[in-house]
Amino acid sequence: MARLESDQVDRALRSKMKAERLDKADWFYKIYNEDGIFISSTSISKGSKETLRDRRVKDMARQLGLDTPQQFVELVSCTLNRKDALVIIEKNRPPGTPRYRG
Repeated sequence: MARLESDQVDRALRSKMKAERLDKADWFYKIYNEDGIFISSTSISKGSKETLRDRRVKDMARQLGLDTPQQFVELVSCTLNRKDALVIIEKNRPPGTPRYRG
């Protein structure tokens, strides 16, 4: 599996997925669907750029509600678009059931 750089993940979540980033102990990302309904979340450590290893990529894919870690890699590398990602997330995490640590 490809490893991801934390700055690329941050950029993809905030721009492509239009995630709201909360500045807490870690960076916490809240993703909303096209209707403005909160559907998913994940987090990464604040600080300097780091390489996210396979286990962390897998965890973030699961937290977001994607089917596979590869889908998360595709989301960050721009081969999975927001529309298709939202379909997958909403199938796995219907509104009202997201991972939430507000």
